[in-house]
Amino acid sequence: MRCLAVFSLVLILLTSFIKPVYSASTLDPIQLPSLYPTDYTPVNIGRERELLKPGLTYYVLKNLPSRLWFNAVIETSQRYESNVFMSRTRYVSDYVYRILPNVTIGYEVAKKVSIYCNYFTIKDVFVGHNQLTFPTTQSLSWGIRRPFQISPRTNLQVDWQARELWQTTGVHQFDFIPALTLTRFVTPRTIVYFNTLLQLRGGQYFTAPTREIDPFYTIGVLHTRGNWLFSAVGTLVTNFRHPPFNDSIPPYSNNSIICDFEVAHPVPKLKGVVAFVRAEPIWNWNGHGEQGISGMDFRLFGGLRLTISKQAYTSDINNLKERWKQYSPGPAGSGSQIEQLTPQQESAPQTAQPVYPGAPESVPLHTEPKTPQANQQSTPDTQSKSNQQLPAEPIIDSAPENI
Repeated sequence: MRCLAVFSLVLILLTSFIKPVYSASTLDPIQLPSLYPTDYTPVNIGRERELLKPGLTYYVLKNLPSRLWFNAVIETSQRYESNVFMSRTRYVSDYVYRILPNVTIGYEVAKKVSIYCNYFTIKDVFVGHNQLTFPTTQSLSWGIRRPFQISPRTNLQVDWQARELWQTTGVHQFDFIPALTLTRFVTPRTIVYFNTLLQLRGGQYFTAPTREIDPFYTIGVLHTRGNWLFSAVGTLVTNFRHPPFNDSIPPYSNNSIICDFEVAHPVPKLKGVVAFVRAEPIWNWNGHGEQGISGMDFRLFGGLRLTISKQAYTSDINNLKERWKQYSPGPAGSGSQIEQLTPQQESAPQTAQPVYPGAPESVPLHTEPKTPQANQQSTPDTQSKSNQQLPAEPIIDSAPENI
């Protein structure tokens, strides 16, 4: 924690000597410096963090309706940015404060099928370029999602979203966003995921695409070691604007690669709050030299993130009911599937373990995966449901956070 405080102080001292190079009159009002596609379009890293470390309300808000789920993330950060105007020829750096609240509320309307609503705001305050502080980005969307269990350690989530995006005065966007996310537990402490989505953009509600088509391709790795959470995420964005569309904002097509490398650690005595440091290099090309979509940028963040979340437990409850029916004692000689315990097992102490809400159903966290010989002792129906457990000690003290 002392290192993070020293880091923030050093950034303030360095950026206090930055001199503005551009005047307010040179800023095109429809350009939005310092906002990249991954800032306002979800690439699912928030959900993947929750698979490794459950949020605060798994333990606090379990009394809410079992079909209701939500995820609230409030992130406040300060960053150094090397190219705030995203220009190819003249690089201007600045120091930026950002506040980012992001709330998603959903309801499981059918087995593993949820509808949800999401809202978030991005507000940047620039130290040396006050003209860039004016825009406040807001997003309001609704969608539907459905997860599929492909294998004991692999999960596929299908998502469709309709979103309105307000970026600045006179700039209103609408997006259809279908998406697929493939998640794989490599080890109990390591997750690899791939996300692809198609952003279909228009200017009027439910009228898209009329401005641009933007495929996103994201691959990420998350790993926990003790209370530390490490993540490395890379996203390729290809923007197709003019041609073929004549009403695009900005008017030219371009390509971007956006990488995020983050280290996070829980803040002592603050449940659900983590401190993080994130490095974010960005490369833009094929932008015809247009300011706002060209050049290379580097952003170095330091900040705090509070995550409050609750998963829908309906599927877990149904699974427990099925297991109870399957293993419930029957009449004598009925062939009940109750397992016989050895004298050693009967005398062994039994420790209650919480069920983990977000992980694939067969993934044991903080334990080594079973050997194939051990797995053969379970039936196919119960093998994918019997390992959804955490160690007896609560991990909320180390919990860090999406959309």
